Amino acid sequence: MRDPKSNIRCLIVLNLTIAVVFFGVFGWCKTQKTENECLSCHLEVYWKGDSNSYQHAPFKKGECGTCHLKREGTIKEKRASKKRTKEPIILTNPGYLTEHNILLKRLAGGASYDVNLTFKDLPGNKVETKFRGVIPARVRNGAGNDKKPPVVYRIRVSPIEKAPFLSTTIMWDTDEPSSSCVEYGLSDQYGERSPEDITMVRHHRVNICELEGGKDYHFRVISQDMFSNQAVSEDRLFDTTRITGSHVEEKKESPELAVKNVEIFLRRKRAKSLELGLYLETSKPANVTVQCVKVKDRCTGLSVGKELTINACCRCHPAEVLGLTHPVGVAAKPTAKIPDYFPTLTGGIMTCVTCHNAHGGGRQYFARKNMTGDTCILCHERY
Repeated sequence: MRDPKSNIRCLIVLNLTIAVVFFGVFGWCKTQKTENECLSCHLEVYWKGDSNSYQHAPFKKGECGTCHLKREGTIKEKRASKKRTKEPIILTNPGYLTEHNILLKRLAGGASYDVNLTFKDLPGNKVETKFRGVIPARVRNGAGNDKKPPVVYRIRVSPIEKAPFLSTTIMWDTDEPSSSCVEYGLSDQYGERSPEDITMVRHHRVNICELEGGKDYHFRVISQDMFSNQAVSEDRLFDTTRITGSHVEEKKESPELAVKNVEIFLRRKRAKSLELGLYLETSKPANVTVQCVKVKDRCTGLSVGKELTINACCRCHPAEVLGLTHPVGVAAKPTAKIPDYFPTLTGGIMTCVTCHNAHGGGRQYFARKNMTGDTCILCHERY
């Protein structure tokens, strides 16, 4: 018969083993969760760092919080952010159009948003389109000012109508959303100009009326993008000798309301917020309501400054232990010429990251350049 004390000892050892395994798995899962959350926004940074021959230990272990996340208050901040009511941004374009341009302003670049689009046509039919987890800073399609005018193509003229005045419709397409205007007249000097439609569209239609019969008309189309880059087509002709009478279209089945195209692009970048543009196209005229809801705040990390580029490094690599081969936290002398590949803080402040890559590198000590005597003359001229 087994001794009761032996059974108690075995039970205690078993419980301790289970506890060690549990807390070990819990710690590993916590690390994995932190790493996965970081990778959701910084995947390119991870792959770049993972290709280095020498890797910073916290980076190699996926312990991003060692340098980037605040050690105190992080959990409280996360709980508080969950309790805060996130007011949605709601925008409505009431016009019944086949193309819409919507601008969402003051968005946090690293935050995650759900964007819900609701289209409604004249008979009341509705179509919804939803986008989950849109992070403005990761939107690749940026609408910057390329200083190039829109490309105009497929210019065409509808048959001349008489109802009650002679009129026609000029149509054309552009490669980017832009305004619509037509200049026309009985010579290449034109003299008449349609009111400019500032609605930013790619498929343009402008009606011109009160034309004279039996005449040759010159015309050209003008489109201007959101950055005021203007395109003007070459001179073209149409004549009013053939009149179709009152234009009556054959009754066709109205197409079902459907979303043909949705493009999300970065409209303009600011210091603390981004503007997200939406270009929307439907199969038939409809109005649109856009609801944008923040579902996740940006990560609470250290600011890119002294705290991250000096203090965070010194927590594991104190100067009193390693010593300093170069002063940090001070501005470079006016005579120094620091190359672009040696990053500094505003004002030329030297930091640990000026000479060492933060995540790792192709050289020992993560050096940006070979640390030899010749390194000094990269910034300091030899006298």
